[in-house]
Amino acid sequence: MTTTKTLVAATIVLFGVDLAGGLLAVGAGVNTWSEAWGGKALLAAPLPMIAVQALLVAVAARRSGRAAMVACGLLATACLVSVASGFFDGGLGNDELTPGLAAFQVFLLVVTGGVGVLALLRLRELAGAQHTAGSAQQPMA
Repeated sequence: MTTTKTLVAATIVLFGVDLAGGLLAVGAGVNTWSEAWGGKALLAAPLPMIAVQALLVAVAARRSGRAAMVACGLLATACLVSVASGFFDGGLGNDELTPGLAAFQVFLLVVTGGVGVLALLRLRELAGAQHTAGSAQQPMA
């Protein structure tokens, strides 16, 4: 499987985990429907973050060159911010969460971090291809 396909597949898994997390949060009573994918979400990314990740992975997968490289860099950054916010926004290990829900939070952060790493790998792949293409166009002395 190529880096691009792996990145897309991992992002789809991440969106599934976000969906499941929101549903778990509502079912457990730790978030309301309006909070489950909003700023107070405990087991999912907020919808704006999910939308940005979807847009960036689409550009990273469908484009090449600078546009794809920028998208990969931004996606990796968004994932890093998402993981970091899990540690610093008070959500991780929230007192309302059962041990199982806290474990789900950690799983969500691991999947999010994995998508970020795959975005960096895609960026490296694109940068290498651009460097190789640029070297091939250099005139021989």
